[in-house]
Amino acid sequence: MRVLGRYFTRLFAARFLLVLFGMVAVLLSFELLERGDNVLNASDGSLSALLRYAVLRLPDFTSQLLPIATLLAAILTLGELARHHELEVIWSSGISPARLILSLLPISLLLVGFQFAIDNWGVPPAMEQVREMGMERFQRSGIGDETGNVWLRSGGDLLRIPAKSARSTDLHGLVIFRRDEGGVLIEQLSAEFAVPTPDGLLLRQVWRYDTESQQNRFLPEVSWSGRLDLDQLAQLSVEPRELTLSEMLTLISSQAFGQRRAELYETWFHQRLAAALVPLMMIALVVSLGQYLQARRSIARIFVAAVVISFGYLVFARATLAMGELGVLPPWLAAWGPAIAFASLVGSILFFRDSGRRLPARASSGASA
Repeated sequence: MRVLGRYFTRLFAARFLLVLFGMVAVLLSFELLERGDNVLNASDGSLSALLRYAVLRLPDFTSQLLPIATLLAAILTLGELARHHELEVIWSSGISPARLILSLLPISLLLVGFQFAIDNWGVPPAMEQVREMGMERFQRSGIGDETGNVWLRSGGDLLRIPAKSARSTDLHGLVIFRRDEGGVLIEQLSAEFAVPTPDGLLLRQVWRYDTESQQNRFLPEVSWSGRLDLDQLAQLSVEPRELTLSEMLTLISSQAFGQRRAELYETWFHQRLAAALVPLMMIALVVSLGQYLQARRSIARIFVAAVVISFGYLVFARATLAMGELGVLPPWLAAWGPAIAFASLVGSILFFRDSGRRLPARASSGASA
């Protein structure tokens, strides 16, 4: 079984690399045709900038195309085995699809790790460098309301920071609205500027308005205990898929400072983990369908079935992800639900086919008796 696993792995790896390289090259070519002029204009016609842009776009394209490349490579591998009647020999020797899937577990886990690594450590820094190149398409979304202020929540307190100060992390013109547990305003602190401290902020040149006494008093310094990390404002202005898991956890723990729904980052946290398993599930799907290969002409049917099921899963996963972002579904269900459904489908294909194979054996033994 180890020899068969190594043989299948070698065939699959060669086709996977070829398919992935070809798809990424085509997509990158279209990207450069569409955005090349913008890159050259932003860099004063520097060809090195164009090459750098192409390299920085590779992680994003690879991340998106890796599941599809895995699917196509697995189909091509089984088709090659069927063309030389090797697959018939494998099934007739008593090797089950489940055992074949287990023999392919090393390459499958390697692809799972690669998918996670490129999603979590490849795409986020690459997209950050693309934004630094001045490409408008990938710029951060603006922060702040129509009045030019950013509103943040820390515990029960609300903070109003001028958007300009928030972007530069230089806290001037900060206003803190302190509230009690019932959400009722108890005091307002208007600081000329503030200095971050381990426990919160040190406010200086402060006007303090007490709602109970309705008195406004000037104080040189006031210590405010709360959680505020201005570096996280930059994370709020990018798409969740361009964040690492640690950055998502930070925003989840701070409830995204009230700027966005925490469910958005919780959903993408689970999605990052679930998406890493897609290559493994693609291989399992193709091998399970490979049981039905009885002749070379049936490869077309297997190809269509695998593509339809796979793209149906990807569409379903995208739909549940959107529902998780909106809070319609629990974050874990929005991310893991499609994966569980996909795995259940593959398991049912394996079970019913094995059951169907055993029935004729029983019937024939009964007839001979």
